[in-house]
Amino acid sequence: MMDIKNLSAPLTVCAIALLASCGGKSGDTAPANNCAAPSAEAGNSQTLPLGAQITLNGANSTVCDDYKAHQVSFTWGFDRVPSDSEVDDASLSDNGSSTADKPSFVPDVPGEYVLALRVSDPVTASTPDYVVITIVSDDMPPVADCGSDKIGTVGVASVLNGRGSYDPEGAELTFSWGVSSTPECSTITTSSMFDQGTPRPSIVPDCDGLYVLSLVISDGLNWSNPDYCTVDVRSDNRSPVAEAGAGGVLPACAENPFQLSGWESYDPDGDAMTYSWSVVSSPPGADPEAYGFDDETTVAPHFTWDRAGEWTFQLQVSDAFQTSSPDIVTYIMGAEGDNNSPTANAGGDQTVLVEAACSTSSYVFTCEECPETMYALDGSGSSDPDGDTLQYEWSELSGSLEFTGTTTPVTNIIFPASAAEHEVNLESDYEVQLEVNDCTLADDDRITLTYTCRGEYVPPELPY
Repeated sequence: MMDIKNLSAPLTVCAIALLASCGGKSGDTAPANNCAAPSAEAGNSQTLPLGAQITLNGANSTVCDDYKAHQVSFTWGFDRVPSDSEVDDASLSDNGSSTADKPSFVPDVPGEYVLALRVSDPVTASTPDYVVITIVSDDMPPVADCGSDKIGTVGVASVLNGRGSYDPEGAELTFSWGVSSTPECSTITTSSMFDQGTPRPSIVPDCDGLYVLSLVISDGLNWSNPDYCTVDVRSDNRSPVAEAGAGGVLPACAENPFQLSGWESYDPDGDAMTYSWSVVSSPPGADPEAYGFDDETTVAPHFTWDRAGEWTFQLQVSDAFQTSSPDIVTYIMGAEGDNNSPTANAGGDQTVLVEAACSTSSYVFTCEECPETMYALDGSGSSDPDGDTLQYEWSELSGSLEFTGTTTPVTNIIFPASAAEHEVNLESDYEVQLEVNDCTLADDDRITLTYTCRGEYVPPELPY
């Protein structure tokens, strides 16, 4: 959106609150209103060709929530039009109403059209906001798109796709395809193309190699720049290779669904591949209505299982010509009863010594406070025999100390500032607990932190 400075809108919106100055009777008063004045937002500037219908957008204007939609008016006006234009406010499709947030008009000559928007409610009106519409006379050229590159086969038609081509003004298009280059062994030329002049022509390759095709389109006035695509024809295609992963044992706390991986699959020719996963075998009692893939055609699908035990999966991959041999992978899903308890390790009992500076006057010592202190605690020595992911929870049992975080293996406990005495150890003991848990079982470890606050004399610096 572009604000135009020093422009005066031709339209004047008279709010109820200003009736006296707009022709209302003396003594009229506006209703009570605690709302902010409306704010007009005339939308973004646009550049379009002559003949295009212009749709304005004031929908981002803000109004008071106290007024229903029919109590708000959007009033648009032309502040400036090209000198030879006959467009005026009457050319707008809708104006001065609660539904006029998106009016439209059709410019009649090239140039700049500057419009002002005011938004009013029963009490007041916004200041105007401006938008510039620039109309160009030259027809914009169309854009050719001959589609994606293709893999072809000798003697089999390869169909091209130019349906992505377009004209900015929406004009009807004319298609002109060409054969830009072919393998030395080929006799294919532009005249060999089928359905020339349509969005979807085809060629029938006559030998192996790379065929380069071009497309230009016309809107009746201008031709597009050419777009190129290829048909890669191979008779010596090599089969792709499926790799379904290593498999292994998943503990009872493993995520369900879990994710398979076919990322190591490959095609020796670099061709694009499709994937097909399936279940080869499942534990006794598994229900096909309950288990399955979220999408068995993706490289790494998620699989939901309903029984602990041995699950075997198969992956096959295909290029445009051949399908790989299947690759088998087996996972053993742990039962809930097989889960073993984790072990919490909060790091052992520890002593925290904090010192405060003391000074003396007439042999009387005065000490500052021991400052607030953060002390690191490390529970990363906790473990789980099944390799399950652990969750952590730290707490200080008296509730008088805080942590910088309670759910991470390593955290900081915060000791508040405390009074100090000269060469006196003021000690406090705090019991800290760390609890760790896997999906079903938990363990905790408690340690004692001995906090010592001690005042130490600091001699004053001597002047030199």
